[in-house]
Amino acid sequence: MSLETKEGHGKEENKTINEEKSKEEEKKKMSYVTKKEQEWEGDKGIINGGGGEEGEKKINWEGNEGETNGKISKDKRGGGEEDEQRKNEMGQQTLHLVSDGGDEGGGGMEGTDKECDEGFDTALELAGSWCRWQKRVFVIASCSQIFSAIHAILAVFLSFTPDHWCRVEGLETETVLEVDESNRTTLYYLRNITIPRYGDEWAKCVYYNHSYASLLNHQQDLLSGTNFSHTNTPTASCSSWVYDDSVFTSTLVSEFNLVCDRRWMMATVQASYMSGLLIGSLVMGQLSDRFGRRVMALVCVVCGCVVGTSAAFVTSYVQFITLRFFIAFFYGGLMVINFVLILEVVKPSARTMCGLLNAFFFGLGISVLPGVAYFIRDWRNLEMTIGLSSIILTSYYWLLPESPRWLASQQREEEAVKILQDIARTNGRALPPHQHLLNLVSRSYQKKTRGDFPDDITMAKSNRRHWYDGVVECAQSQLILMRTPNMRRRALICFYLWFAAASVYYGLIFSGGNIKADPFLMIVISGLVELPASAIFIHPVRKFGRRPGTCGMFMASALCLFAILAVPEDMIMVNFCLVNLGKFFTTPVFQLQYIYTSELFPTTVRNMAVGTCSMVARIGCVITPYIITLLGDVHYALPSTVFAVFAMSAGLLTLLLPETTNALLPETTEEIEAMIK
Repeated sequence: MSLETKEGHGKEENKTINEEKSKEEEKKKMSYVTKKEQEWEGDKGIINGGGGEEGEKKINWEGNEGETNGKISKDKRGGGEEDEQRKNEMGQQTLHLVSDGGDEGGGGMEGTDKECDEGFDTALELAGSWCRWQKRVFVIASCSQIFSAIHAILAVFLSFTPDHWCRVEGLETETVLEVDESNRTTLYYLRNITIPRYGDEWAKCVYYNHSYASLLNHQQDLLSGTNFSHTNTPTASCSSWVYDDSVFTSTLVSEFNLVCDRRWMMATVQASYMSGLLIGSLVMGQLSDRFGRRVMALVCVVCGCVVGTSAAFVTSYVQFITLRFFIAFFYGGLMVINFVLILEVVKPSARTMCGLLNAFFFGLGISVLPGVAYFIRDWRNLEMTIGLSSIILTSYYWLLPESPRWLASQQREEEAVKILQDIARTNGRALPPHQHLLNLVSRSYQKKTRGDFPDDITMAKSNRRHWYDGVVECAQSQLILMRTPNMRRRALICFYLWFAAASVYYGLIFSGGNIKADPFLMIVISGLVELPASAIFIHPVRKFGRRPGTCGMFMASALCLFAILAVPEDMIMVNFCLVNLGKFFTTPVFQLQYIYTSELFPTTVRNMAVGTCSMVARIGCVITPYIITLLGDVHYALPSTVFAVFAMSAGLLTLLLPETTNALLPETTEEIEAMIK
C-alpha cells in the first residue's frame, strides 16, 4: 500500500472519528437544551422573547465578558432548520456559561451543591458576574476591612508601655518640684537617687528603701546627692509608678498600672480581642445564614460603633477588656459576612483574586492608624475617635445590597430577581423575561439536595429542633476530618500551618516594643509591606506550585527572624528591617492557606476544613500577645526566635502535603484515601 493510500485511509479514519465525536457532542447539547427548554417554558410558550405574539422574536443574550452574543429566534408557525440552529446556539451559550461557573477551590463556596446552584449561576452569568456592579460591591464591602484592621492593631497604641519607675512614698515629685518648678529635670534626679540601675537600664519594679520622708527638710542636698549613699541599701517593690508622658500623655498601661507583676494584663487586652474574633466570626456567620448578609452586616456596624465609642468611657480594666471582646465580636462577624457576600455575587474565577485583594484593604487600615494615633496621644480620645469614625459604615443601609444567592436559598425569588435585574442594568446586560428568570432562580433551590456531610448530619439539619443541634452537627462533621489516615494527616498539618501563619503574622506586628522600634514607624511600614506582598507572589505561586510556594515563604520568614539573634539589641534599624522583611513573606503565605487548604480537602468537608483551620489560627492569635510580652521580658529576641521555629517547622511540614496546582479538586474522602502523596 502506497504512502498516499495510507494517508488517505488515515484521513478518512480521522474524519470518521471527528464526525462521531461531533454527533455525540451534538446529542449532549440537544439533550441539555431540550431539558432547559422544558424547565424554562412559560405559560405562553418557550423562550422566544416574551412570546405571545406570532412572528419572529429575538433576544440578545450577552455571554461571559460580553464576548458571546447568541440570538434566539423562532417562528411559531414552523420549526425546521431555524429551530435546529436556535437549539445549537442556545446549547453552546448555555454550556459556555455553565463551564465558566466551575470551581477553582479558592473561594469558600466549593461545598455548594453544583446541581442546585446551576440555575442561579447561569442567571448570574447572564446578568454579569464580574462587571461594574460586582466591582462596586467589592469595594463597598471591603471598606469594612479598613476599620477591622484599625481596631485589631489599635492595642499597639492603646497599650503602649511608656518608660516608668517606682513612685517613692514620702518623696512625691510634686513636693520636690516646689523648690524649682521650672527645673523639669528634677523628675530624673529623683530617679537617679531612688531607683537601682542594672547595666544600661533603670529598674522598673523596685526602688531603694531609704527613709526619704526624713530627708525632705534637706531637699537641696537630696537633689544634689550630697552625703547620699546606696551602700548596703535594701530594695522594695513598687506600689505605684511614675510614667514618662513624652510619647503618649495617657495609655491603658499608665492609667491602670499594667506593669511589673501586672504586665500579663496588658497582653490580655489583645488576647481578649482575638477571642472576640474567634467567637464573633462563628456566631455572626451562622446568624447571617439565618437572617441575611445585609441585615447582620448592619447589626454588626451599629453595635460595633456603639461598643467602640463606649470603650472610651470605661472606669476599670475589666470593663475595657469586656468591651474590647465585643468590638472584635462584631467586627470579626462583619469581616466574615462581607467576605461571603462578595464571593456569592462574583464568578468562581474571580474569587481567588477577590480574596487576595481583600487583604489590601486590611493593610491599608494598618497603614492609616499610625497617622491618627500620631496626632491623638491620649488613649481615651483615640478610642473615641476610631469608634465615632466607624459611623461611616452605616452608609451600608443605602449602599450594600443583599446577596441574591442567599435570597434564592430562602425561597425569596422575587427579591432575588429584582437584584439580578439591577445587576444586569448596571452591567449593561440583557436578561430573559421576568417569569423565565424567576423560574430559573426558583428552580435552583427547589430540589432537596444532599448536604456536605453524612446522612446522620443531613438528617440533623432537616430535623433541627433545638438550639444546640448546630453545635452537635459541627462536632460530628469535624470528626470526618479525623476518621481516615490521609485525611487526618492533611488536617493536622493544615491546623499547624494556620496556627503558625497567624501567630507569626500578628506576632511581628506587635513585636516593635521588644526591638525598641518607634511604634508609629513600625506599624505604618508593617501595613505598607502588605499592600504589594500578596500581588507579588501570585505569579511565583502559579508557576512553582502551592507546596514550594508555601514552604519557601515560611522558610524565608524563619531565616529573617533567626537572623535577629545575631544582631545586637542597640542596632534597632537592622532588627526593624528584619522583622518587616519577615512579615513581607508571612502576609502572602497566610492568604495562601485559604486556597491551599480548600484544594486539599474533598467537596463534602471543604468548608468545614477551612472553618476549623481558621478557628485554630485564632487560637494562635490569642496566645501570641503572651509570647511577645512575657518572653520579651526575658530576652528581646526570644519571641522572634519562637516565631522563627513556628515558621520553619511549618515550612518543613508543608513538604508532607501533595501539590494541588492545576489538579482536579477531590470530591469524596475515598478519593483522598486512594491518592499517593
